[in-house]
Parts: sequence; C-alpha cells; structure tokens
Amino acid sequence: MQAWPRLLSVFVVMVAVQPAFGGEAIRVLLLPFTNTASLMKVHQPIRLALQQQLNRPVELYTSADFSAHFQDIRRGDFDIAITGPHFGAWAVDHGHRPLLRYSPTLAPVLAVRKDGGLTEPTQLRGKLVALSNRLSTSSLGGEHWLSELGLVAGRDYRLLVSPTHTTAIMAVAKGEADAAITTHTPIQQAPPDIRDRLTVIVSPYAVPHLFTIANAAMPEEEAIRIKSALKAFQASEAGKAFFTETGYQGYADLGAADVQAMQPYITMLLQVIEAEKP
Repeated sequence: MQAWPRLLSVFVVMVAVQPAFGGEAIRVLLLPFTNTASLMKVHQPIRLALQQQLNRPVELYTSADFSAHFQDIRRGDFDIAITGPHFGAWAVDHGHRPLLRYSPTLAPVLAVRKDGGLTEPTQLRGKLVALSNRLSTSSLGGEHWLSELGLVAGRDYRLLVSPTHTTAIMAVAKGEADAAITTHTPIQQAPPDIRDRLTVIVSPYAVPHLFTIANAAMPEEEAIRIKSALKAFQASEAGKAFFTETGYQGYADLGAADVQAMQPYITMLLQVIEAEKP
C-alpha cells in the first residue's frame, strides 16, 4: 500500500491511497474552503458521531486547494467526500454514490464592507475583487453573474485569487480588496470581528449546497449505514449545534434533480481547467 505524503493536517495520520473498508478507518475528504485547522475543528462533530455509530475510526483530511481537491475526486481518493456540488455531481455522473446534501441553497454573493459604499455589482468597474479559487461553485457562478452584467474579469475589474473563502473575505474586511465573490456560509463561519464589518450583495442564482458522497467502491450496505449515521447525527444535540453554528441547517436527500442542476457548473468547471492548462 502506498503512503500518502501530502496530507495537510497534524490531525490526520498517513493513510493508504485505496479506499479502506472492513475494520480500517473511514477517510472523509473535506472541501478546502478555509484553512486546514478550521476545517478539522468544524467537522470534528461529524467525525466523532460517525466513529461512535459505526464503531470504526474516522479520519478527516483535505487537499491543498480546489484544483487538488478535484484531482482527489477524479481519482476516487476518498471513502466519503464532503465536496462542492459541481465536484460531487461530476463524481455521481462517474459512478460514485450520492448520499446527502446540506439543506440550504448555495448562492454566490459579493461580500463588501458596510462602510465601503458598494451596493450594486455594476459598481465594481475598476475595482479589486477577491475570490477563493476560480474552480469553486461561488467563483464560477459569481463570474458568470458579473459577465451577464457586462463585467469581465481582467477587463472591467481586477481579480485577487486568495487561498480560501476565509482569506478572500478577510481581504475585504481589512480594506485590501473592494469585494469578494463567496457564499453566505463562509461569512457566517468567519470570526465575529470580520463578519460584523461586512454586508452582502446577493446574486439571483442558487444551486444545491455541499454534497456528501460515497466512493463507488463502497458496498451499498456500508453506504446506507453511513447515510443513516449522518441522519442520526442531525437529530442529536451535537448535530443540532453543528448545523446551527455552521449555517448548514440540516441534511436533505441528494437526488437526480440536484445533480442535474449542477451540469452547467460542471461545464464551466471543465472549461476553466482547460483554459488554465499550460
């Protein structure tokens, strides 16, 4: 079994590349929308609940960035993945198992300073706009939204590509950028002193929230047990606290309509990847 040297957190031990079942640890791949330490902290309640209910060790890990995350998805380097809806829809299209999604919709928003004077997206002409990564759902949808208003990145406004949603939001709060393309969730999860400086301009677009999927290699009965364990977590006191604090609200079944809704985003995703090839 080949060791995996690139894992990003001291909370995660080295694991094998192939999916692990039987008595081995269940590996949960997390979308890297914020720094690794914060990701691990936020998702500890899920890890502990799965570990207790399934009576198996559960390990959390993430990827260096969205590009590496999609590579992990494409290679099937996960047992369970909590991932962007476009990444998850691509995975389901390629045989991986849909489990659940978070209940809210995911809408691109512009985070702007309350005292910055920006109230309409058309005011971004000549401004500096931060985003987490051009492969995120919010970035793809946000750039598309602005393009429909006649604003093209590099021509009408400048882009600042930040490592995560959190750093993009912080750039706005600190006055280093005029706006950030993001979603409501990272703003809600930001520290209060950052969150309190910001307001949002909401786009007219909305898609399903983060997908939870299982590897195609996972036996169906195992996937059913994990889905049941996640629903039981939602009903627990720890689960209620998790969904309130994160803004995820709860789980909804992940169906064909959710996957279909993401097809335009998959197309945009693959186009951006192709355009960025050297």
